[in-house]
Amino acid sequence: MKLTFKIVLDKRYKKGKDTYPLKVRIYCGSDYKEKSIDLFIPETEWDAASQTVQPSFAEHEMYNAKVLSVKSKVQKQILLADLNDTGTLPEEIIKIAFSNKTAPKTKIDKPCIIKYGEALIKQLTNSGKVGNAFVYSCAVNKLKAFAGDSFPFEDLTYKKLTEFQDCMLAEQIKVNTISVYMRTIRAMFNRAIREGVIPATCYPFSAYRIKNEKTVNRTLTLKEMRSIAKLKLEPNTPVWHWRNYFLLSFCLIGINFADLLTLTGGNIVDGRIVFRRKKTGKIYTIKVHERAIDILRNYADMDKPEKDKLLLPVLKQTCDPVKLKKDIWQAIKTCNEYLVRTAEDCSISKNISTYYGRYTWSNIARSLGYSKDIIGQGLGHSYGNATTSIYLDDYDNGVIDAANAKVIAAVFRR
Repeated sequence: MKLTFKIVLDKRYKKGKDTYPLKVRIYCGSDYKEKSIDLFIPETEWDAASQTVQPSFAEHEMYNAKVLSVKSKVQKQILLADLNDTGTLPEEIIKIAFSNKTAPKTKIDKPCIIKYGEALIKQLTNSGKVGNAFVYSCAVNKLKAFAGDSFPFEDLTYKKLTEFQDCMLAEQIKVNTISVYMRTIRAMFNRAIREGVIPATCYPFSAYRIKNEKTVNRTLTLKEMRSIAKLKLEPNTPVWHWRNYFLLSFCLIGINFADLLTLTGGNIVDGRIVFRRKKTGKIYTIKVHERAIDILRNYADMDKPEKDKLLLPVLKQTCDPVKLKKDIWQAIKTCNEYLVRTAEDCSISKNISTYYGRYTWSNIARSLGYSKDIIGQGLGHSYGNATTSIYLDDYDNGVIDAANAKVIAAVFRR
């Protein structure tokens, strides 16, 4: 129940020449506790409505100053009690207000970056943005391991950021991985500021600079790509299948594996693969080259592809987005392991992965004389054209189809 108070002239107790004590009375509902403030005045000198001593009283200024001081102390303790929501009783207010001790300070929880991040991860997951949720999860978990469960935004200062960075470097985490973590944390700060969770003064990235380093070249030469394509493997073995998926990705202009593994018969439209890339949301349309059809025939009826059936038999389901993402990551990991073994069999000393299909297509196209603009359009780069919504808008599809055909022919020529 809310506490209230007032200063009263207690006429029940008379002292001296018709003077009465002034008291502070603190109410909790109909109950109250009171305490004298050691001032005594005649009844005629007290203004009960304004709770002040009349100017006609000789010492009214000194008396009113003390009354005001008592009011201020009591009001402060009542406000603190309300903020703490501790159910403080009137006698406790009196005890604190008239002692030299201060009331227990209100504990106001500082916004915690870990809790904020975990809530954001849950929100992203529930909205189907599983990939983004995973990125945030990695960054938040790494920060949590460094700083603990209840780390406030405002404590992540420039000094703390550099300590966090140095800690990850000591763990031999790659600079570009650290960059991803830091950019994710920066994004959380920006979002929290926009939402009013924290003030802009908490922002530590004005001074801190996120570092990147040049990535290792992830391309195969034309000779190396030919050796992988022509390597004799036992049909229907795991390594044979994973090599097929890699070659199919290459034949589809380096299509991302997450998109490749989730293609269905419904994505085949008039001899083209039409899909929306998961990472960017852009729509792509790629002519299915006969070499790609040859690979796909091992897994699907290309004459009458089933609309709702996956073209490749790698994933078991696509309904649960979280499990689907994990299954895709596992598939990519497995494919990379087989690709490394395949590369070794071809005497290629590169840590080959699924990413090599995309960059190798670009590298070979460049060696065949195609311009950076055509290669960029083939890979889906928009070059700042904000109105581009369909893959290859700036070039006729036929130009890219022809380029892809030549790149594929260069690799699979007999």
